[in-house]
Amino acid sequence: MEYALGNLVVHIHWVIAKPALPGWEDIRQTVSGHTFYYIYSGKGVFRCENKDVEVERGTLVYLWPGLSLYMKSSEAYPLRMTMLLFDCASLRRIEENEWSIPEPIERMRMPFLLQLKSEHMGKIGELFREAEREWVPGDFVREARVKSVWYRLVQELHEAAEAGGRQSGEEEITAAVRRFKEKLDTEFAAELRITELAEQTGFSPVYIRRTFAARYGQSPKEYLDQLRNEHAIRRLRFTGESITEIASACGYSDVYQFSKTFKKRNGFSPSEYRRLRRD
Repeated sequence: MEYALGNLVVHIHWVIAKPALPGWEDIRQTVSGHTFYYIYSGKGVFRCENKDVEVERGTLVYLWPGLSLYMKSSEAYPLRMTMLLFDCASLRRIEENEWSIPEPIERMRMPFLLQLKSEHMGKIGELFREAEREWVPGDFVREARVKSVWYRLVQELHEAAEAGGRQSGEEEITAAVRRFKEKLDTEFAAELRITELAEQTGFSPVYIRRTFAARYGQSPKEYLDQLRNEHAIRRLRFTGESITEIASACGYSDVYQFSKTFKKRNGFSPSEYRRLRRD
């Protein structure tokens, strides 16, 4: 099924480090969940679906539910790796206080074998090490910390998987669109001119808009409008700021524009929305 990274929920079953012992062999015993293996060093052979593949430093192996795996480490260059076993599902908010039923993810958008490029190795390797350090089964606080690592890790792995299938020109536009979105995320309250921001990337505004929409499911303007609205909703519900202060803090030019835009999107004026949500 399709999923958005922001909608994923996870349960971590186990995190374990495989020490670098010459010639060790192992079989994946649990095939009902998802498994990541990250290889820090060494060489070995993984057998999956009757195919042998050689693995080495910087390799990420992803096993979706149902796959069996046989592993063997090299005698001369023993594998050192971390295994992370988990279940995950997609959970969407339908209304403000209503959520969908979690839908299990059958397979993530990642290949069985991902040879990481040097720019991804350091960060991803450190995230696996952090998961190792934090994991204490039965300690709910430590497990929550590992979940936070997992969310960062999955974002990095998806980006690495996408980069693996792109040409250099595609990598440049993807990086430009990511920087463009970060600009919207952090400066949403400023008076932004999307065309000017697009031109600053070095690509044509039309190309940036089209690529942004393909990656994030909406145009830059639609994304900015939604982001400002989400910030406004939270300020109305959880602060005592005036409508004028909220309009300014969320990037609206004046109260009239804020009220008109907010009512069109949410069905209530800002003051009506605040009253209804606090009653």
